[in-house]
Amino acid sequence: MEIKIIRFGRYHHAVSGRLLIDGQHVCDTLEQDNGSLPEGEYVMCRNKASALPYYIYSGKEEDRKVFLSMGNGIHGWRHRCIIVGECLHLGFLIRSQEHYDQLLPRLRMQLVRHRPIVVKISRSPDFVDAA
Repeated sequence: MEIKIIRFGRYHHAVSGRLLIDGQHVCDTLEQDNGSLPEGEYVMCRNKASALPYYIYSGKEEDRKVFLSMGNGIHGWRHRCIIVGECLHLGFLIRSQEHYDQLLPRLRMQLVRHRPIVVKISRSPDFVDAA
């Protein structure tokens, strides 16, 4: 499975993006500007020791794990998380729990079948910087 996160805008300390699975738009994302992963390719892994079951492994010594999570905006962030939901406007998501609950079974099924999940993070050519 290939997950693409295409970042399309920045507002204050938040970076908004779109999450696509195998080319289909599934939900939108929100990340902290100063803690976001650099553009590139990563592997998603299962986390057995946390309430957040899946993470993107960055390979760096510090803060190797970036978790997928739910929340509606920058005030609900946990450290090093990518929040999923529906973008209402730059820096704010709605229906986060709903999208998170739909995404988890798809990830679980891939990992149970021992199929890799590759996460590719990139920036849209029409990126909006409204900071």
